[in-house]
Amino acid sequence: MVIYLWNIQQELPDHNISQYFPNEITKIYDEKYELMYHVGSRDRFYLDFKDIPKNMINAIISAEDKTFFQHQGFDIKGIANAFIINVKNIYSQNSNNYVGASTITQQLVKNILLSRDQTISRKIKELILSLRIEQEYPKEFIIELYLNEIYFGRRSYGVASASFNYFNKSIFDLDIHEYAYLAALPKGPNNYDPDKNYKRAFDRRNYVLKQMEINQFITPDQYSYYSNLKIELTKKNIKKYKSDYKTDFILNSINSNSFNKNAFYIQSTIDQNLQKISEKSLIDNLALLEKKYRNWDGSYKNLEDILKIDNEHWQIAKVVNKKSSLVQLSIINSSELITLNKDNNLYGPRKVSPNTYLNLNDYIFVTNIDNSFYAVQLHEINGSVVIIDPFNGDIVSMVGGVNYNISNFNRVTQAYRQPGSSIKPFIYAKALETGKHLPNTLILDSNILLDQGNNLPVWVPKNYSNKSYGELTFRRALETSNNLVTLKIGLDLGLNSVNEFLDKINFYDKNTNTDVYSTLLGAVENNLLNLTKSYSIFLNGGYIVEPSIIKKVVSNEGELIINNDYFKCKYCSFSYEDRSYRRPIIESQKDKVISPQTSFQILNILEGAVKRGTGKSLSEINYPIAGKTGTTNESKDLWFFGLTPRYVIGVYVGYDTPKSIGFRETGSSVALPIFKSIIENYLLHNKNTNDKFVVPSNLIVKKVNKDNGEISDGQNTIIDYFTKEQLEIIDEINKIESIGGIN
Repeated sequence: MVIYLWNIQQELPDHNISQYFPNEITKIYDEKYELMYHVGSRDRFYLDFKDIPKNMINAIISAEDKTFFQHQGFDIKGIANAFIINVKNIYSQNSNNYVGASTITQQLVKNILLSRDQTISRKIKELILSLRIEQEYPKEFIIELYLNEIYFGRRSYGVASASFNYFNKSIFDLDIHEYAYLAALPKGPNNYDPDKNYKRAFDRRNYVLKQMEINQFITPDQYSYYSNLKIELTKKNIKKYKSDYKTDFILNSINSNSFNKNAFYIQSTIDQNLQKISEKSLIDNLALLEKKYRNWDGSYKNLEDILKIDNEHWQIAKVVNKKSSLVQLSIINSSELITLNKDNNLYGPRKVSPNTYLNLNDYIFVTNIDNSFYAVQLHEINGSVVIIDPFNGDIVSMVGGVNYNISNFNRVTQAYRQPGSSIKPFIYAKALETGKHLPNTLILDSNILLDQGNNLPVWVPKNYSNKSYGELTFRRALETSNNLVTLKIGLDLGLNSVNEFLDKINFYDKNTNTDVYSTLLGAVENNLLNLTKSYSIFLNGGYIVEPSIIKKVVSNEGELIINNDYFKCKYCSFSYEDRSYRRPIIESQKDKVISPQTSFQILNILEGAVKRGTGKSLSEINYPIAGKTGTTNESKDLWFFGLTPRYVIGVYVGYDTPKSIGFRETGSSVALPIFKSIIENYLLHNKNTNDKFVVPSNLIVKKVNKDNGEISDGQNTIIDYFTKEQLEIIDEINKIESIGGIN
């Protein structure tokens, strides 16, 4: 026996548990500190002993080890008592509630220092290590480790995580019966799941409550009250263990900083309400678009097959009735019956009726849009949406594609496509900045021949309509996205000057060859995030913002690693020793690239594009909106950038392997409706907003004839904005023309 014990002792691991810290897992929260994503399968929040509620400690001691604060690592009396009770239960067969003999210290040793082998040698090792730990560490530290390490079920390691996963409440907000239920779980979480065996879970919870009464932690009246309460748990939140485009981007941002830490608490900039709106708007509108071009292939014969597809925004329905005039479906996991409107659900170029392409007992996806149901199928086309706060660069929504589980390629950041006409506002902004053009400058829309160099054909660019429109004002040309006028403005500025400006605003985030004329019409590839970020300069007064999806990062040791500050403040800190108080001056940390006046003038022209130009289908919305479409050759890549007083919203649509989306499809017909759905749903949740575009100082309002650009109070006028210097230039031109007219 001596030799046996000596050999066991030689095999013992180091019992120094002071350096042991249970592995915490990186957790990502939204802007309101709601948990969005939990990395890995183990869920844990670490609590110090002083922070663990007393009722939780009382409950776990009552359930697992009522003499914990008296024994020295093992409980002889408890072992004998457990042996007698278990023998009685075996022979009587009246109870399955067997009593364990291991102390909390022994359970901790088994969990963090030893294996779970059911052997005598392991039990002896457990006993020796428990005695040593009890001699060297205070009881408070032992139970602290235990309550943070032990498994409670539902992927919960530690009592703090268990509280959220079972009750969706903080551990500090639980009631006594809820503490008792959690204390009942370490014995066998799966055995005490109310959904599987409610009576067993109820009896075990009440056993813990009874032990709390016996130990005088609660009164008999409290026991009587709490033991009659139902066990009410929240549903398992499986979604928080599923990654998506935005969580991948967040984790990649963290990894790129190469922090030498194990876990993080990350507060992101994501607004989950806008995120859900963006996701549904993208997939719904693209599904409706494909109805025009694709035949129906979205029926499933087996429920198991369609359940494998993850899509929280669409519902699964079964065809239960077909008549000549209607198709009735039953929503799965609901008693709701719905009817498909025939006209809304015609599919393919031949507009096939749902009575034809659907069969009885088919399972399909349906989506609810404005209280009408549509049959939808998985997409072939793809797209992306990003919403940015233009004043600080916060990414409040990121949708990198139509289905992350099918493809985790993020089309917001990784898809580089030609921006087409969406580049034009930046060329016009440069023209205003240099003073070469004014908002009412007249420019002739006429054909241009461009020599592209040796061995290259002469380029003869055209407008989208293949027509020319004579003289157009600077404003009108941008509102209607005129190609030829844009080229003339760009050529007047000089290609080098335009490229220098694009470099200044970081328009391209990688080295590209932009020394070609087609750059002026958006032929050089870019991604959605970079383009949307660039549009921020028209909303924020002309300064660059860098997109950020992270507000704060804290390590599991509580160290603040990242704290994004968007402004710097002079004279904000002072002490009593300071001789005088100076008024704080708050300044943006960002670099100005255009003046606030130019910024607003372009914004106002893009607002005109919504009222009178390529975005006029948005004019019915009673909310300040400016916008710019983008369409490339053969309609391969389609864009829309919507600007509101709060956000800039970028939308991209295209196939992953570029091909035509459809004959004569444009950013206005395809990408704009996605933006429209987003803004309409946003306004449903923000009905009483008084948002408006802010007009900077030093701008003067004038009425201008929208056709010839003359400043007048006559007919056919619109409101336009000018700087004092621009009006002086106009006066000088008018004087010269007047003198020339007299001569």
